[in-house]
Amino acid sequence: MKLTIKNYKEATKDIDFSKLPEAAREAHKEFDSFADFYNEDKDIKEMLDNHFKIVEPYLSHNKNRFPELDDRHPLNILDKESGQYKAALKEYQDKKKEKKTTRKSSTKKPVAKRTSIAKKTATTTVKRKPNEVPLMPLEVKIIKRYLNMHGKRVTERQVSLLYKVIQKAATEKTIRLTSKYADEIKKIGNDLARTYKEMGSSCTFQVPDSMYSRLKNIEDSYGVTPAISLIKRFINLYGNISIDKAKRLLHSIKNAKKNGKVSSSDKAYERINQVQKHLEDYLESDKLLVTNIQLNGLKGIANSGK
Repeated sequence: MKLTIKNYKEATKDIDFSKLPEAAREAHKEFDSFADFYNEDKDIKEMLDNHFKIVEPYLSHNKNRFPELDDRHPLNILDKESGQYKAALKEYQDKKKEKKTTRKSSTKKPVAKRTSIAKKTATTTVKRKPNEVPLMPLEVKIIKRYLNMHGKRVTERQVSLLYKVIQKAATEKTIRLTSKYADEIKKIGNDLARTYKEMGSSCTFQVPDSMYSRLKNIEDSYGVTPAISLIKRFINLYGNISIDKAKRLLHSIKNAKKNGKVSSSDKAYERINQVQKHLEDYLESDKLLVTNIQLNGLKGIANSGK
């Protein structure tokens, strides 16, 4: 498996990092500090890519593709590109369809209808964030990361990393003096520089009281548009889908529509309907039929790149 920012936590949850080289252990501990800025900083990207290469050999490759089948079943041992594998897969899928059809057509015992008064279920409408965005602004990412260090033991590297991101953003003018939160970012940079000078190899980080409330209000006011989050989940699912994962995402989409997280006024509403249809079709046929054009369209609206 190739590690990425998106699959790293799930893929490495069973690894005993105490057996890995020290550099890998340290990078793993500080993954959250680095991950937010993977696409913002070339050095961080290079460092994490190297970390992924170190960790990848330790991933378990022994998990069966089809856990419900015997370990030595052709579908668990044959090359996925071989003709034998494809023939075995077709046979397996055909058998599953037959079983499904048989279950549907089997006669059911008549059940006496009971009259009952339907209970009214109150639909809870979710309060949406004042600032919903398809992609979190860099300033808000920095504020979020800065607040996340509050009250925690942090290393020199973690402090210098965040300071470096701010300096680079100023140099490259991705954050300008006219930016909405330029003043807050400047104060964060000054506090990080002061902390770095005064700390040893590590310290318990404290955000000044004079800054905390203001920054927390900013952080709490932002969120990724729920529709975009759901589309991103579908994109991440593509190529690694399972019935359980599809059911969970479909349930999330239906709930989001029901409680107002996603509504017809959302720009991505039609795309959400498209994703829902793909999932429903998959659960019906065991095949996820998405064209490259459709997938790229979803990636485009979710700012997920190519």
